[in-house]
Amino acid sequence: MYFDFTVEIPESKGKITRKKIKDVTYINYEYDRIYKPEKQYTIPKRTTIGRRCEEDIEKMYPNANYLKYFPDKELPDKKDRSKRSCCLRIGSYLMIQKIIKDYELDTMLKRILGKNEDLFLDLVTYSIIAENNAAQYYPDYAYNHPLFTSDMHIYSDSKVSDFLSEITINQSVGFLNEWNASRNHREQIYISYDSTNMTCQAGDIDLAEFGHSKTGDDKPIINHAIAYDRTNREPLFCEDYPGSGMSTLFWTIFIRSVPDIRLVFYNPKSHANVCY
Repeated sequence: MYFDFTVEIPESKGKITRKKIKDVTYINYEYDRIYKPEKQYTIPKRTTIGRRCEEDIEKMYPNANYLKYFPDKELPDKKDRSKRSCCLRIGSYLMIQKIIKDYELDTMLKRILGKNEDLFLDLVTYSIIAENNAAQYYPDYAYNHPLFTSDMHIYSDSKVSDFLSEITINQSVGFLNEWNASRNHREQIYISYDSTNMTCQAGDIDLAEFGHSKTGDDKPIINHAIAYDRTNREPLFCEDYPGSGMSTLFWTIFIRSVPDIRLVFYNPKSHANVCY
C-alpha cells in the first residue's frame, strides 16, 4: 500500500527507473545485480518504492519498500490510507464469484491453502480483471474493487509477495489432483495442448532464461504450457519450463507425464483422425 503523503524521488544514479502502466507511473529501485557466469549476463533485481505524484512529478507516494531501502530519509507525519474508495467496481467480480461457487473452487482451495484461500482468490480475480500479476500493483486494484478477504481487508504488496513465495509445488499439484478427481476417468477426453512464452523482469527466478521469445524481445522468458478438455473447454493442468528450452521438448515431457494417453492428430484437409 502507498502512504498518503509525498516524498522527493530519490536521486540514486543508475538505480531509479520509472515505469508507466496505464495512467500511473511507478518508481522502481534497483537494489542488487546478480551475474550469471554460465549465462554471461547480469540480472538486475528491482522493486517498486513508490508511485509518482502527478501534481509534482519530482515527488512520489512511497510504500513500505521505500522505508526499507531509504531508512535515513526524513518523512512527514504519516496518514492512514487504509480507507477504501467510495465507489467499488463490482461487475466482473460478481461474474467471477459465480464461477468460483459453481465449481466449488473456494472449498477446494480452503483444504489446500487454509486461511489464505480468500487472498488467493483475490489475487486470481485481480490478475483476470486488471490483466496484471505484479504484487506491487495489487493494493491499487484492491482500493476500488470488492474482495474475498474478511471485511475486504487490503493486504500490502509485501504480504502478497510473501504469500506467493510460500506456495509449494505439492500444493500446486494437490490442487490439480483435486480439480481432476471428480472427472469420469473412463470417459474419453480429447485434450488440446499448447505452449507459449512470456517475458520476465524479475531477477530471482531460475526458470527465467534467454530463449526463443515469440515477441522478439531480448529479455529472459518463461515457457508455459496448458492442456484442456477440448469438448467442454475446461483446463486440466498446466506446466512451466525453462526459457531456453524448445517447444518440442515440452511436448515430449507432456506425453511422458500423462499415463494411458492415446494420441489423435487431426488433419483439417482430409477431415480425418490419425491415432497412435
